Amino acid sequence: MSDLSNAEGFKAHVVHALKLAKKQLDEKNEKANFVRIIMRFPQIKSVFDRLRAIHAKCDTDGNGTIDQDVLMKAMTELFSEGRAPDRDPVRPSVVARTLSMCELEKKGGGLTVKEFIVMCAIGFILAEDDDHLSTFGGMLASNDDDYRRAMSDVVTAYLSFDREGKGYFTSDEVKGLMTASKRGDAAMNLLTEERYAELDVSGDGRVDFEEFVFAFSNWVSAEEEEDDDAKKRNANPLTKRILLALQLSKSILEKNKKDANFTRILVRFPKIHKVFDRIKSVHAAYDHNKSGRLNLSELKNAMSEIVHDGSTDDMDGEQVENMFMLSDLDHEGINAGLDVKEFIVFCAVGFILAEAAKKSTLGGIISETDKEYRAAMMDIVAAYLTFDPQGKGYFTADEMHAAVSSASKGKDAASLLTPARWSELDHDNSGRVDFEEFVHGFSCWVTAGDDEDENE
Repeated sequence: MSDLSNAEGFKAHVVHALKLAKKQLDEKNEKANFVRIIMRFPQIKSVFDRLRAIHAKCDTDGNGTIDQDVLMKAMTELFSEGRAPDRDPVRPSVVARTLSMCELEKKGGGLTVKEFIVMCAIGFILAEDDDHLSTFGGMLASNDDDYRRAMSDVVTAYLSFDREGKGYFTSDEVKGLMTASKRGDAAMNLLTEERYAELDVSGDGRVDFEEFVFAFSNWVSAEEEEDDDAKKRNANPLTKRILLALQLSKSILEKNKKDANFTRILVRFPKIHKVFDRIKSVHAAYDHNKSGRLNLSELKNAMSEIVHDGSTDDMDGEQVENMFMLSDLDHEGINAGLDVKEFIVFCAVGFILAEAAKKSTLGGIISETDKEYRAAMMDIVAAYLTFDPQGKGYFTADEMHAAVSSASKGKDAASLLTPARWSELDHDNSGRVDFEEFVHGFSCWVTAGDDEDENE
């Protein structure tokens, strides 16, 4: 086999791995069917979203790229749980060469998130080709069926066009596939001329594996159009930081060998309720016009009490406003303000951001000296990660029900997490629940019955 230390040798390894993948398909009498892969886009997207979350975790300076040094430091932590015990340590020379192959956008300074997905795909096929070549795609795949299936789908999708496994395909080969396929219409709807132009990044008339994965990562996400709420949330600069915070929280739980267990959280509902009552009291005290909402000005005054020291001078006003916008799930606006459940969301967002940044944002200061508050907020995060165990930033109804089914012993959890409860979670009816939506719904569950008690 060729030397991995030079570009030609590395490329030869990739082509050899593709030929091996083709051989495995042939041995199983399976055809590389792109239409079938289209049907699996949601599952592939879920894995890609996990990779985006990992990229966000590695992107410590928030510039949208990660460099080799950061990758080398992060890889052991990120993938040690999935590494096969007989695999050699990560080789820096292999990482460096993979980086050079993946930098398709030629921006320099590290890998963008799409290039990172390309790197994972290259790492996967190389590790499949040689189980002593511990690139991180292979390490993760060794104990992760969802990841392995998604990366296998990527390779199969590529081989739908490069049917010989020669390492590239042309536009004529794409057209031939469309003509020969009995269900070519479905593929043609996706593979428009514009989409093919996305494939040929170098413009040389040939599409290699790296170029294909780079474009494929766009296609998988593009099929799911964002609604206005999602666009606003993704435009908020704090959204990526929440993703990073969830990844860090996930790492802390794993390090402490604590599973995100919703049944255990149920037992702690009375203690969480006590903290929520304190937050509600602060909300009521600063709701001077008794509108049931705190506007931005009232919110800043309330924050002074919540953080104990009576000062909010060191708080970033722009960050507070961005936290407000994330928490304003009803989109009433800054002047109208946050209702009490949205204020709980605001506190939880402040807590998790403070945990990630190790700074004194709302929730960070109080949690330093208030173990009860900190424990309740960590319970919220752990409850969320029960349904989004990869920390990718959202979960679906299927993922929620799968989590409940896997904890079938917890009958209390199964009775609580009904379809009606899902509708409480999915505030914007998008089919996905992000962290803020979860906290809003969770506050309803913890305080269920309060309204009846007040009316008696």
